[in-house]
Amino acid sequence: MWRIYHYPRDNPYNFVKKMKRKRKTSKKARIVFIGDSLTHGNLSVNYIKMIAKKLGKNYDYINAGMNAELAYNVLLRLESIIACKPDFITILIGTNDANAELKDIQDKKSIKMLNLPRKPDKKWYIKNLEKIISELKEKTDAKIAICSIPIIGEEISGKAFKQSIDYSKTICEIANKHEINYLPINEKMIGYLKQYPSNPKYLHEKRLVEEAVFKHFLYRKSFDKISEEFGFSLLIDHVHINTEGVKIIADLIIDFILRK
Repeated sequence: MWRIYHYPRDNPYNFVKKMKRKRKTSKKARIVFIGDSLTHGNLSVNYIKMIAKKLGKNYDYINAGMNAELAYNVLLRLESIIACKPDFITILIGTNDANAELKDIQDKKSIKMLNLPRKPDKKWYIKNLEKIISELKEKTDAKIAICSIPIIGEEISGKAFKQSIDYSKTICEIANKHEINYLPINEKMIGYLKQYPSNPKYLHEKRLVEEAVFKHFLYRKSFDKISEEFGFSLLIDHVHINTEGVKIIADLIIDFILRK
């Protein structure tokens, strides 16, 4: 269980400690990736590693992703992110907020596990997300991009899938309001599914996360193999993302980083 919920090795706290130990300041541009388990990268294929492989050693890659977190939790740990003095920031948060509205059981579980002060809903998500953006704009000089959330499930007519679209439209509106870059992950994934339809074996109502974790960590199956067994094109377990899905995220972020 520790392997699932520990901080990434290259997290903001470790980065700041490393910088304090060094006498010379790194001349590399710093990228902080803010998010949940999709960014942490131990329950999904790791998009940060894919980006680092393509962009090379001219950047410091700082993983500010933490499993199961909501926008509220990110807001509480912004100080460590700001302390990194990033040149670029990407924000990919909201999947757990969107999911929390779908099942009351998940609400209660999230509230207890993450010490949330209230039941999550969309209004609270918007409030927290706008606070995150405002604080990052005020306290850093970073170029900021916010991502729409990935699809939830691959059943296009499903409630969870539509929820991901609804949240993504809101994220786009917030990006425009705060005049920051918007990366259309949700839209790109929907376009991919229209071109390459999938045939999921299970509806979103069946939780597959625990089964996928079991298959990966105990039986050493790759995330892509698990994805294939469940009949997905981009996802692993309705939420987490396989290599094809991660390519979409990585390409959008790389384009943002390299954009003049």
